[in-house]
Amino acid sequence: MNQAYQDKFGFPFVIAVKGLDRHAILAAFETRLENDAATERQTAIDQIIQIARFRLHVRAEMAE
Repeated sequence: MNQAYQDKFGFPFVIAVKGLDRHAILAAFETRLENDAATERQTAIDQIIQIARFRLHVRAEMAE
């Protein structure tokens, strides 16, 4: 699925995996492969933002 995603969209599959099991990740792959390029680009950006939020939250907790 990674290769199919890369071929279709031209960038790697990005997903915030925290709290997801492999079944949820595979389901997201299948669903997102159906997206058009603009929708998927925005979805990937949203996922990158979510990853950044997770990381910032961890750093904030460590600083307390």
